[in-house]
Amino acid sequence: MPFAGLPEHHPVWPEILAALGEDVRVLEEAGGRLAYTVSRVEAAGASATVVNSLPYIAYGGPHAPDPACQRTLLERLTEAAAALDADVLSVGTSPLLTEEEERLYREVLQPTHVLENPVQLQTLDPHPLEQLTRKRRGAIESELRRGERGGLRVIETLTESQFDEWLEIYRERYRELGAAPYPDEFHRQLHRRGVAGGVAEFHGLIDDAGRLLGGIAFLLSELSATYFSSAFVSEARQLFPTTFVLDRAFHDFRRRGIRTFNWHSSPSSGGVHAYKQRWGARVHRHFYLATLRKPDTALFRWSPAAVRQLFPFRFVLPFSAWPAATMP
Repeated sequence: MPFAGLPEHHPVWPEILAALGEDVRVLEEAGGRLAYTVSRVEAAGASATVVNSLPYIAYGGPHAPDPACQRTLLERLTEAAAALDADVLSVGTSPLLTEEEERLYREVLQPTHVLENPVQLQTLDPHPLEQLTRKRRGAIESELRRGERGGLRVIETLTESQFDEWLEIYRERYRELGAAPYPDEFHRQLHRRGVAGGVAEFHGLIDDAGRLLGGIAFLLSELSATYFSSAFVSEARQLFPTTFVLDRAFHDFRRRGIRTFNWHSSPSSGGVHAYKQRWGARVHRHFYLATLRKPDTALFRWSPAAVRQLFPFRFVLPFSAWPAATMP
């Protein structure tokens, strides 16, 4: 059953995070819900507690039927942080947040630190190719024809064995990039529980011999689709595999009534950003709102790099919050 909200607010996430060993908790109020994690870390003779909504998937906060319910859930979250004697309460907001909702979040959370993170969004009405100039559309259509000549075919569901192949491709791609990948177990739980829950799909790409070349993991709801993670074998790049999968996915999403595509965040310059722009993606605002509850927190005894390792896949505080003495 499709979820009528952001895919990042789907009720399956606490189940996935709990399977990863996270201390995940859920607040419920009048048809609304807010999930958060509690992370207490001890290292080098110091300890700190971070309450975060929501790690791994960036967007947290309440899924609620009205502003009054949103307010109540956010107030209960701040009360929970106080009861836990948390050093920091951190919430990642949706890029679809309205100005009214942003004011509400700020009023209740009273953030001491705000980090704005650009996110690219796109309407799928009409199909992105139909939104482009003839010249830009022609360039993408040329890439699609190359994929068709190369015998590429999209499959919308990966079997367990195909998923294992994709995971190896993903690990290898991130080794090539020198980037930090999501843990294997996170993707396993996303494939096992997220797909079954209807919030995730792994669209694979195969060649004319049936060999898996890679694929893209999407998060889905009735409201929107999110580009989450992807990887393709290096030798397939000349066939423009990402373009090929996305074009088919856009057609499929439109058929299902999904009208907003979230490209997710990326640096405001460089090839990834340029690739999104060529499809017509537009920048929207996404915030991390953090409330430092203890100015003398032990977090500042550790460097930002150490905090990133101790509290992985979640936003704690911006680097600018650290005293100069602890910066690398």
